[in-house]
Amino acid sequence: MNCHELQEKALAMLPIPFTCQQENERLKVSTPYLYPDGDYIDLYLIETPTGLYFTDLGETMGYLTDLGISLKQSPKRRKIVNDVLLTQGVELFRGELRIPLEDWDKIAWLVTRLSQAVVQISNLVFSLRLGALTTFKEEVEDYWIESHIPYDRDYAVVGGSGESYTIDFYISIPRRSWLVGTMSSQSRSHANTLICRAVRTWHDLRRVDGRYNLCVHNRRLR
Repeated sequence: MNCHELQEKALAMLPIPFTCQQENERLKVSTPYLYPDGDYIDLYLIETPTGLYFTDLGETMGYLTDLGISLKQSPKRRKIVNDVLLTQGVELFRGELRIPLEDWDKIAWLVTRLSQAVVQISNLVFSLRLGALTTFKEEVEDYWIESHIPYDRDYAVVGGSGESYTIDFYISIPRRSWLVGTMSSQSRSHANTLICRAVRTWHDLRRVDGRYNLCVHNRRLR
C-alpha cells in the first residue's frame, strides 16, 4: 500500500485530518495530535519479519527519557503506562509503541488507538509539574478504580475549531459518554481561569458532536 491508497481507503474515513507521506521503505502518518511540548505526533507504517506495524519509532519514550522520566523508578508510572497499553491494545516493544496491522479495514481505528496511547503516555510529563493538581487527579482516578468504573486517562479529542485537547478522563457507560476534568487552585483568579478554559473547551467540543457530557470535579476552588 502506498500513501495515496492509505489516504483514500483509511485516513479519509477519519473525522479529523491525517496526512501521509512516503519515507524510504515506510509510510509516515502525520496526526493532528500534539506532544506536551507542542510538536505534532507522527506515526509510521513499517514492515518487519513478523508483519506490518504502526509505530511511533520510540519517539514517545525518548521524549520522556529526555525529560528525566523513568518508568523503572516509578511503579505508579509503570502502572499508568501498562493500563494505557491494555486499554488501547498497543504494545511496548524495545522502546517503541506499536500496534500490529492485521486487518486492512481497521486502519483508521488502529491509527486512532495508537495516537491516543502516545498522547496519554507522553502526558506523564505533567506529573513533574503539577503537584497539587496531579494529586487531586490521582484521587479522582482512585475513585474510578474503587468503584470499578472503566475509564481512559488523558483522553485526546479535537474540537470543531481543529484545536486538540487532552481531557483528564473519558468514561463510557451505556447510552452516555462523559469527559471528566479536574480542577485545583489556591487562588480565585486562577480558579476563574480554569473555569473559563473548561467552558471554552466544552463549547468547542460541542461543535463537533453532542455525544459528550461534561463533568468537572474541583478541589475547593477558593
